[in-house]
Amino acid sequence: MTRDQEALPDLEFLALQAIQSGRALAKNWREILPKVDGMTHAKIGETLIRLDEGEVFSIHDEHIWPKMKKALVKDLNEHRDGYGSYALETDTSYDDLWDRELEKKRWLMECWKAFMSARQMLIDRRRAAQIAAFFAG
Repeated sequence: MTRDQEALPDLEFLALQAIQSGRALAKNWREILPKVDGMTHAKIGETLIRLDEGEVFSIHDEHIWPKMKKALVKDLNEHRDGYGSYALETDTSYDDLWDRELEKKRWLMECWKAFMSARQMLIDRRRAAQIAAFFAG
């Protein structure tokens, strides 16, 4: 194994990050309950239960992620004009908002971004391993 390969995070570590960030998203989503257009809280609740159980790649949820993102942006934008769009693209961890409700919503957006990033890192790392195995022969 080369030095570069040793520097790559292992799949189990990335999977753990995805599972933990999914659980954090579920916990914080339940506190805010943003309205997801075209979906009931019960349907979103099913997704949150799967996240609680560590199911971060359920086929039932793939169409829900973009809807959740849209709901978060909309909810934040309604609370403070333009903040949802800003929060989607920017690390808002150090924003001083002076508004407890907005702070909770901001944190939910950070949880969503962390979860989506952790999922993508796991997907990318797995794909990298497949490509490396193919070329290794």
